[in-house]
Amino acid sequence: MTTLVFVALARSAPAGGYSASFPDLPGLAVEGADIAALVVAAREAVLKELQRLADDGHDWPKPSALEAVTAETGVIPFLVDVSVEDTPVRVNISIGERLLKRIDQAAETRGMSRSGFIAAASRTALGEKIGAGTGADFDAIARKLQDEWSVLGRKITDSLGPDSAFNRSVNDFDAKLTETIRKTADNISAAMARRKEAEARKDEAPKDEKSQPADAAI
Repeated sequence: MTTLVFVALARSAPAGGYSASFPDLPGLAVEGADIAALVVAAREAVLKELQRLADDGHDWPKPSALEAVTAETGVIPFLVDVSVEDTPVRVNISIGERLLKRIDQAAETRGMSRSGFIAAASRTALGEKIGAGTGADFDAIARKLQDEWSVLGRKITDSLGPDSAFNRSVNDFDAKLTETIRKTADNISAAMARRKEAEARKDEAPKDEKSQPADAAI
């Protein structure tokens, strides 16, 4: 088995929840009601996309390093690790039509692709243990992965959620900006009031001088 690690870019979805895209897998996008659901969906989507590429005879993209991916403001990168068979090599084989139909039916029943089923059957024939202790082993692995996803989900939520440091910084900036605008408006209003008062006093000064009696001649 081979483990591949792809970078995903998480962002808040306009309609609520979260969405993620993959720089190395153009066109692939997933959504989740919360971060944990997003991480689960991301892993499943990457596995299906790699299988699709293999079935179509395409090479898998080389995963980019996290530090090589540039994320926009408000976008949080996280890593999606998937365990897959060795890098696929396309081969041509001849097989009976009836046997091929049975293989396809068995693969569909197990939720596998034809290539995946043939690979698993070949490993079994070679003496490798595939899925020994199926129920208990897979359940334990699923629980372990869920714990890992939950931890990552909390980290991303802390970065993107309403109580995150990022949002607190934005709110503090908004509050400071609003206070600055308010003070500026108050200062402008006060300056205009003082100007009006000064103009009023200037206009009243000649009237007062005219209203005063002239000095009696001696």
